Amino acid sequence: MRSWERALSVLEALRERGQAAGHGWTLDTELLPPHQQQVNALESQGVVELACREDRAELSALEGRPVRWAARLTPYGHDTLAYGCSRPRAEPPPSEAAPDRQPVELIPSQMAALRVFVGLTGQLRVPPADGLAEQVRTARVITESSGGGCI
Repeated sequence: MRSWERALSVLEALRERGQAAGHGWTLDTELLPPHQQQVNALESQGVVELACREDRAELSALEGRPVRWAARLTPYGHDTLAYGCSRPRAEPPPSEAAPDRQPVELIPSQMAALRVFVGLTGQLRVPPADGLAEQVRTARVITESSGGGCI
């Protein structure tokens, strides 16, 4: 399993356990220590939030036992899962770009990933930058063989 697949698997486990718990947190008893370590590593990427002392105290009161560790997805974590479940597919035919735009060359896989990302706008908790969807929609292929795009 590749590292990004492992990360998506850990994020999916956090989402499922957090939803099942009702409060959104995955607790120390619900993940094995190696999985907790993977979650801890994902915190630095901004896709996971670890419970602070106050949050753990509240969770301990709710659970009726000491909670030493808890984690939940951030909005970026939810978006990462949404994107991870919607892998780029075959590219639609490109449209013409406005003449006043400065071209940015992307390889086909980058363009496909960008199209998937803006296509998920309604599902994302952190929306794409203003105007990005329109730029992606109007991107054009530089050469017919490249399949990439120019934004």
